[in-house]
Amino acid sequence: MINRVTIISDSSTCLPAHLVRDFGITILPINAKLDDAIYSDTEFTDQALLDEYAEKLELSGANHPFVTEYLAAIETPPSDSAVIVTPAYEFAAMHRNATLAASLSTKEAFVIDSRTAAAGQALVVLQGAKAAAAGASVKEVVDVIHEASKNVILVAALGDTEHIARASVLPPDGLVSSSNGYRSIFSMKNGQIQPLGEAESAEDALRIIGDVFYETSQGRAEQVVVFHAGASELAEKLSSIYEKVDFITGFSMAMQVHTGPGVVGAAWLPEAS
Repeated sequence: MINRVTIISDSSTCLPAHLVRDFGITILPINAKLDDAIYSDTEFTDQALLDEYAEKLELSGANHPFVTEYLAAIETPPSDSAVIVTPAYEFAAMHRNATLAASLSTKEAFVIDSRTAAAGQALVVLQGAKAAAAGASVKEVVDVIHEASKNVILVAALGDTEHIARASVLPPDGLVSSSNGYRSIFSMKNGQIQPLGEAESAEDALRIIGDVFYETSQGRAEQVVVFHAGASELAEKLSSIYEKVDFITGFSMAMQVHTGPGVVGAAWLPEAS
């Protein structure tokens, strides 16, 4: 069965391949530069090489999908319409390119700012993809995505501050040094980043993330995702806090370019009251 609505996003969502396949989601890769070589986000699997460059702060940046890539993703599938979900426009440039592509398309296309990023964006995309797979109209899909984007919460603890400070994603006054095991923690909801201070250790950071989950959802959520950047052991420990985790996902190369290694966190959609 062909979905009436194509859902399009980018590889910074870090969605597992089986979910992309099962729900027919189109994921456009982000290209990242390690030294003088260009690698595709969806093809790069050498974690050791990524860690080596990350430790030296030699990750040179990432290139988001071009207008032509978004346009092809809209036009190619045999669907009636398309919805593109992008990271919050304050932190990435995808929204501009996607909007231009939608304006050039001969097919009905909508662009929605997820108001979040990474695993938070993945949850927004999944909500839309599930609605599309169930046969919803494009208006219904758009409404579902907008609702998810208003409610999704993401909380993360950084492994270091050098990468994120260089990327200018978080306000410098909200960051603390990661020396002596200290970790900066922040939350993100509806496009707003809120520094949550510092944790004295990785274990303390996991506890704080869990506390925020219970404070904001009373322990009940439609979906919970745990994410990490080269910190799978911490991600497993964090997942044990929750009654149910839908999936654990590692950061894509492009995400780790911006955040550096050691990030761990969770994103969730609280149950509707």
